[in-house]
Amino acid sequence: MITEAFSLKGKTALVTGAGKGIGARIATAFAEMGANVILVARTQSDIDRVAEEVRDFGVTATALACDITSDDSVANMFTQVEAATASLDILVNNAGAAGRGYGSLEQVDKTAFTDTVDINLTAAYHLIHLALPLLKKAPNAAIVNVSSAMSWMVDKNFAAYAAAKAGLDQMTRILAYELAPAIRVNGIAPGAIETPATAFITSNEKRLTETERWIPQGRLGQPLDIALAALYLASPASGFVSGKILEVDGGMAALPGSAIQARLKS
Repeated sequence: MITEAFSLKGKTALVTGAGKGIGARIATAFAEMGANVILVARTQSDIDRVAEEVRDFGVTATALACDITSDDSVANMFTQVEAATASLDILVNNAGAAGRGYGSLEQVDKTAFTDTVDINLTAAYHLIHLALPLLKKAPNAAIVNVSSAMSWMVDKNFAAYAAAKAGLDQMTRILAYELAPAIRVNGIAPGAIETPATAFITSNEKRLTETERWIPQGRLGQPLDIALAALYLASPASGFVSGKILEVDGGMAALPGSAIQARLKS
């Protein structure tokens, strides 16, 4: 019975940013647990590759190239989704990036700021809005929004990205209330995860060591760490959980300020 609570057999999940890193691992984890997966990302070749891995688990995979910041691209993608499935059990808003909004206040103008908010917040809202009719047709549907530890951390050059992710967290809580009890809405706030996006850290030994000093577990997270959290929040196992942001960060959120200072001095 316990293992059945984590089963996604017969369910249909849509995962954005599914071409690599966290999104790809979420897609394959869901497939391993029985879900049919609709993979969405900007690059067709990336999602085609992951779709083959998904099919290896004996489920169906649909790979749809889409720019989630383009209204026309998203509308076209949902036309294909509606043709492929009568309902949607799980929506994972994983796509996100610092975008052009990374930089100091002097460097990032309104256009660049808006670009980052569009990628990380507006797009998620738009996808939920369009997916809602399909989600309502599924019993016990679930939405998982992938946020970031930057939603609460303070660091230079991340004003746009952090604001967008903090907004995503609050939107998650509000929609959990608004859509209850039919649809659960939760979020995941990853810490430093080893993906292509963090290659600038892992490729530099000094930078990697400095980063790991901030993490009580003493290592970067892996995409599987986030995929397992997403599996929990998407599955019946979390049936009484909604409106929560699950921090998967190796203990960073629990590190008190005094400990941070001590680590920086060591």
